Amino acid sequence: MVFYPLNLLITFVQRIKQNDLIMKKLFSFAFLIASLSLSAQSLPDLIKNGNSKLAAGNYAGAEQDFSNAIKLNDQVVTAYLDKMKKYGTLNEFQRTTSDMPDGFVYNHDLAVPYYGRGMAYEGLSKNEEALADYEKAIAIDPKYADALCQRGIVLIGKGIKDKGCLDLKKAGTAGNAKAKELFDKNACSDIAKAFVTAGDAKFDAKDYNGALADYTSAVQLNKESFDAYIKRGKCNVQLKKYAKAISDYDKALKIKNDTVQVLYLRGLAYNASENFVLAFNDFSFVIRLEPNHYDAFMARAYSCEGMQKFRSAVYDYSECIRIKPDDGNAYYKRGLVTQDAKDGSACKDFKKAAALGLDDAKQLAEGCNAPPAPPK
Repeated sequence: MVFYPLNLLITFVQRIKQNDLIMKKLFSFAFLIASLSLSAQSLPDLIKNGNSKLAAGNYAGAEQDFSNAIKLNDQVVTAYLDKMKKYGTLNEFQRTTSDMPDGFVYNHDLAVPYYGRGMAYEGLSKNEEALADYEKAIAIDPKYADALCQRGIVLIGKGIKDKGCLDLKKAGTAGNAKAKELFDKNACSDIAKAFVTAGDAKFDAKDYNGALADYTSAVQLNKESFDAYIKRGKCNVQLKKYAKAISDYDKALKIKNDTVQVLYLRGLAYNASENFVLAFNDFSFVIRLEPNHYDAFMARAYSCEGMQKFRSAVYDYSECIRIKPDDGNAYYKRGLVTQDAKDGSACKDFKKAAALGLDDAKQLAEGCNAPPAPPK
C-alpha cells in the first residue's frame, strides 16, 4: 500500500473542490444564457418561427418553438381558463354584475401555440400528444375551426368516427373548407344514426339530458334527420322545454310536411304549454287526415276543456267511445265534464267506466245516484 504525505492529499482535495465550483459556475452561466435566449424571443416570433418550420416539414423544430411559446404564456392561459370556468358557473344575474357583463370573450391568440404544437406532434406521429394539444386549443377557443378539424381527423384515425365527424361538422360550419370536404369523404351524415341509437338507449333509461345531447349531435351531423328532430322534441317535452320541442317539430315538418305523427306530437307540446288553440288546430288536422285517430280525439278534448268549450269536449269523448267502445277512459273523462248535469249521464258514464275496469271511476260510480226513471 502506498502512503502519501498529508499535505499532498489536502492539496488534491482542494483542487477537486475548485474544479467542482468552476463546473457549477459554468453550468449556471450556460443555463442563464439559455434562459436569456428564450426570453429574448417574443411570443409572435416563436409562433412565426414555428409556423415556418411546420411549412418546411421541420416538425421537431416547430415543436420546440411552440413549446417555448406555451411556456411564456403558461400563467396567462391558466388565469384565463380559471376565469372561463368561473364564468360558466355564474347564473344570469351574476353574469350581468360580473366584470364580463357582455359575456365571456374568447382569446383566440392564446390557443394558437397549442394548435401549432399539435400539428408538429402529428408530423412526428405523436397523435396522443397532438390530440391533447388540440383539446387544449379548443378549450381556450371553442370556435377554433382549424383545431376542431384536426381533432376530428385524429379521432377518426383512432376509430372514434362519431365524435370525429362531429368535429368536422362544427369546423365546416365555421368555414373550414378542408373539414367540409373530409366530412363528405368520411360519409359522416350516416354517423347521425349512431347518435340516434345511443340517444334511444338513454331515453329508454329516462336519462333525458343524455339523450338530448345525442339527438342534438345527430341533428348537427345531418340537418335532414327527421327521426332526430322528432326524438329530440320528445326529450324536450320530458324536460318541460316546450318551446324547444315545438321548434323541433316545426323543423321535422319542413322535412316531411303534413305528417300525422309530427302534428299529433306538436299538439301534445302545445297542450303541455297550455296553448290550447294551436293544440286544437293540430289535432283537428290529424283528425281530418285520420278520422278514427282515438288519441287525437282524446287530446283535442283536453284542449277543448282548456278553452272551456265543454260541449266540444263531450263531442270528442263521445267520438272516442265510438272508436273504442270498450275503453273506459273516455267514459270516465266524459263523466267528469258532465257531472254537473242533472240528467244522470255522468253517473252512467262512471258506472260504465268502472264496469270496464277503470279504477279511478269506481269510487265516483259508487258515490253517485242516477236520477229516478221518468214515470211511464
